[in-house]
Amino acid sequence: MSFGRPGPWPRDVIIKLDATTFPDAFAPEGRQPRAMLFAAATELADEGCVRLVRHGRGHLRIEPKEVRMGPAEVERIIEAARRLGYEPLSVALAELEQHAATLAMEPQPAWMRTFLKSLAVSLRQADPSMLGFSRARLKHERRSLAPALTAAVALSRDPAPAWERVTSERLFRDSKLLGRVRPLVVAVLVRADPRWQGVPPEEATELLEVYGVRRKPGLIRCAGAAELRIGKKIYALEDFAPAAHLPDAWADAWVDALVSSGTRCVTTIENEYPFLSYIEEADGPVGLAARGEVAVYTAGFPTPRLVTALVQLAQKSNATFQHWGDADVGGLRIWYFLRSRLGRPLMLLRTTADWVASESLNGGRPLSSLERQALVRLRQELGESEGADVGSARALIDSLLEHGVKIEQERY
Repeated sequence: MSFGRPGPWPRDVIIKLDATTFPDAFAPEGRQPRAMLFAAATELADEGCVRLVRHGRGHLRIEPKEVRMGPAEVERIIEAARRLGYEPLSVALAELEQHAATLAMEPQPAWMRTFLKSLAVSLRQADPSMLGFSRARLKHERRSLAPALTAAVALSRDPAPAWERVTSERLFRDSKLLGRVRPLVVAVLVRADPRWQGVPPEEATELLEVYGVRRKPGLIRCAGAAELRIGKKIYALEDFAPAAHLPDAWADAWVDALVSSGTRCVTTIENEYPFLSYIEEADGPVGLAARGEVAVYTAGFPTPRLVTALVQLAQKSNATFQHWGDADVGGLRIWYFLRSRLGRPLMLLRTTADWVASESLNGGRPLSSLERQALVRLRQELGESEGADVGSARALIDSLLEHGVKIEQERY
């Protein structure tokens, strides 16, 4: 690449003036567009912005064949383009580099500061790959990327629960801006926060819930049997079929009800349809209750309120915990996140090394190089920790790496 390098360059930038590059101008009816194209090329050459190469032979010998640009022409063509509203890539890179460096000086977790400092260095080298961006995309979206970086830093240091528009108004004095840049905020956080390393941004669309940003009222979606006492009323959990959708404001009452009912097993499930199918397989909430079990839908990465409720349940009961998720980086990161917060074993259910080995024979989506690296890092984080659940997770990672595929839990 020649970006930011002085000449001589290995080759010129060459634009062919032919039917492949400009099909409309060389179409049978393209006489006028072709004349305008040649006139524009000649004008740029007269201004010293490009060098014109003509055919030089035959009846087309005076017609332009191609335009070339090298180090000598760069400054002139950039200046001409600026008069038409063009903005060089170097401007976008410099502005974002300065923004990242400024943000790195604010209070924040060490991992975010490390990410921002590394990002500033990469942008100085015209390399936006840390963000998963090409140069063209960075230039196109840099006005959205700056507030996305700002939001990511703010959420990393102060994940206080609030509605998305409230958070946006506090940060930007614009209640809708955070919603517009949400995908970019997620893209930054999955690359900066070590808890999510390797999780594809498109699989973490609701990640901001973990940082307290809410777009809809919080719900606890679960199935089982227990009596919830809310004020003077009593609600039977098993009456909600196939599953209860409880306001998360009832979380404390939900925990107390499960403890009182003697719940012996808590099964957390990552995705919605496996959650519903699991309930059906157990013959509904009553069937789950018969074996002392409650099933809980995490909706991907669980919300802070749900995590807090599960932690309280773990502290107040002797129930065992198990998790059923996808066989991929995201599924394992959710398992590890929950296990870390619960402070107790969290067995993997159904998504096991043997299941991956068996299902890989029927195909699966290939692991990317980034996903492979993320799995290797997670295995290193697990180290040699004891526990059947950790051993099962290590075996699952090894199986994913061996077979080179990822499989969603819906396959089960």
